[in-house]
Amino acid sequence: MAGRIPDQFIDELLARTDLTDVVASRISLKKTGQNYSALCPFHNEKSPSFSLNPNKQFYYCFGCGAGGNAISFVMEHDHLDFVDAIEVLAKDAGMEVPREQGAPDRYEQNAELLKRLSESSQFYQQQLTQHPDKKKATDYLSKDRGLSGQIAKVFGLGYAPSGWDNLLKKVGTRAESQEQLLLGGMLIEKKDQPGHYYDRFRDRIIFPIRDSRGRVIAFGGRAFGDEKPKYLNSPETPVFQKSQELYGLFEAKQNTPILDQIIVVEGYMDVIVLAQHGITNAVATLGTSVNSQHIRKLFKLVSKVVLCFDGDKAGRSAAIRGLEAALPVMQDEKQVRFLFLPEGEDPDSLVRKEGKEAFNHRLEDASSLSHVLFDHARNQVTLGDEEGEAQFARNAMEMISQIPKELTFRSVLLRQLSDQSGIDSETLGNTVFKTRRHQVPTQGQEPTQQANTPLAQHFEGDIPDLSHYDYEPPHDAYGDAQYLDYAAPTSHTQNQGSPKKPFGKKPFSKGKFYNDEPALPPAAPSLSKIKQATLCLLFHPHIAKEIDLPDPLVNQANEELQIFCKIWRYFAKHPTKNTGHLLGETTDTTTMSAIYALLNHQDATTKQKISNAQQEVLDMISALEKNLGLNSSIERLKSRGNESIKDTSSKQELRNLMDLIRQKKR
Repeated sequence: MAGRIPDQFIDELLARTDLTDVVASRISLKKTGQNYSALCPFHNEKSPSFSLNPNKQFYYCFGCGAGGNAISFVMEHDHLDFVDAIEVLAKDAGMEVPREQGAPDRYEQNAELLKRLSESSQFYQQQLTQHPDKKKATDYLSKDRGLSGQIAKVFGLGYAPSGWDNLLKKVGTRAESQEQLLLGGMLIEKKDQPGHYYDRFRDRIIFPIRDSRGRVIAFGGRAFGDEKPKYLNSPETPVFQKSQELYGLFEAKQNTPILDQIIVVEGYMDVIVLAQHGITNAVATLGTSVNSQHIRKLFKLVSKVVLCFDGDKAGRSAAIRGLEAALPVMQDEKQVRFLFLPEGEDPDSLVRKEGKEAFNHRLEDASSLSHVLFDHARNQVTLGDEEGEAQFARNAMEMISQIPKELTFRSVLLRQLSDQSGIDSETLGNTVFKTRRHQVPTQGQEPTQQANTPLAQHFEGDIPDLSHYDYEPPHDAYGDAQYLDYAAPTSHTQNQGSPKKPFGKKPFSKGKFYNDEPALPPAAPSLSKIKQATLCLLFHPHIAKEIDLPDPLVNQANEELQIFCKIWRYFAKHPTKNTGHLLGETTDTTTMSAIYALLNHQDATTKQKISNAQQEVLDMISALEKNLGLNSSIERLKSRGNESIKDTSSKQELRNLMDLIRQKKR
């Protein structure tokens, strides 16, 4: 992982970035006196309440309270985290982002590979509008699949013509380029002629696969007829692991004004057709089932994930795999819901038939995780008596036990199970149930369900077929679309990765890459309660006026608490200001460094989207007060000695002390 971005670079970047240019490139601004106004991009409104002050370089919305500087605007508008927003602004300013004491990440190590993949994407897009046989491809997209030229442009769709070496001749003109194309899975080495190659994708519609920052990292190719395989994906490479990526995530972030939930579907065309009908927040897995890495990745962006499945037995099977993937990475304040489509329908066909509004109604009525969990636990029971009820409880507890113990959500499910089974919550919580054991995948392998679990036995062989999209959409005029240039971000970082393997040898082998990375990386260490509360203030500054800090806490010497107090005092004194104002007015380098470090943390996005920020801060204050009282009582009673605790007030203080200690142990 690359090192931390130095604070002085962030200061210089803000000094060289004009907020007006940043905002004007994304929304329409109107000059109003010394300021600019606009319809706020962060909430729906009919009259402008968004104001931008070019002199002070900050913006504020009087409707929803959004505000800040250029960094916060790009984060919120482009749905990026802090580091990615810095890199976007730095690229626009022609600056290279430095890193402190960190090795280059895998993208920096493979900058040349990313360039070749970007050039490949541009080549395929050009063929769709310029190749002599382009009509075959455009007719398929417009007449057979009902796609417009505009939606094809948004997703960068392309055409790989017939022939063995079209891409090789265009992009692989040098030996070094051929090596990178081979490494990226774009070429295949001839078995009988080592060192000679041919194109992997031939006579197919091409779907570029982008990472969450828009870099092309792989491709999918769809055959025109019923040739096998109907869908052909890039192999895994140094920049692409299919079990970690989601098709359409970049486009969803770019094209959804208020991204508060994401729909996970099963295929490329589902994503594209939903987007064409105005449902732009859909993504698809890349030929794999939904896994825990996918859920964790989406939880960093949104608070609600809807898993959408075809209305057949295979779809139900996929839903249960999605359920089991979600359980170990569930978080309070997050939701996973399940949408089951009618028999014989998929998102592609259903949205064409019913339209956007009806599909959105289905999303609103999607089943909760608890409903699917208990329904599945009940469906595995064959007896209708006490033994059946006991089996139902065991089935449900096997799944509930996978949820992290500290979550309130787990307690809620235990209470619901108690109501349904008639077994009290304490007994359920203390009973040791045989939990499902998930195989920990080795590097390069897909996560698999243990063969001997009830789930695997019940749904064996029901893997959904992602290759059948045989519906006849209405004809739509296509025309020659003008394609956007999706070049990968340039990087001046030299390739410092592992030593190159001899050219002509297979440079990448499934199961040999990422030997030092587990398939499911552990969650990053949590921030302290004080730092979490500080993030709540930074993202929800309006709550400061509703919070009162007791003097004993304000006077504490703890550095974390002092920074929290400074931020609290600022927002309490200036209730209409926000983090952008704070950063612009803060001269204390220690406080500024602490703020940047918090905004750099991967948990920042979660705090930005929570709805109970004020309660979280109040809980932190309450815990500190109790701890302060506990320490004071201990010191006071120690100084008196046991023999002196004879008067009524001392005894009561001792009882109160014991109560506090018991509460801390809970």
